Amino acid sequence: MINPADYTIIAVVSGCFGLLVGFQLTHITYVKRLTTLAKRCVDTGTIAPVLVEIEKTRIERKTDIQA
Repeated sequence: MINPADYTIIAVVSGCFGLLVGFQLTHITYVKRLTTLAKRCVDTGTIAPVLVEIEKTRIERKTDIQA
């Protein structure tokens, strides 16, 4: 028979695994975004793509706050 301590250990291990997987997926997503942004900057020779992304983020945050 499984006692509550075993359930607790399983829950903690599952929670840690979920956090690690979530962090890794988020990291991969943002690294891909940064890589494409860096490539666009190198291709254009300016930092204009960075400024565009910053402006998009500001607009998205404003609409999220107002909603």
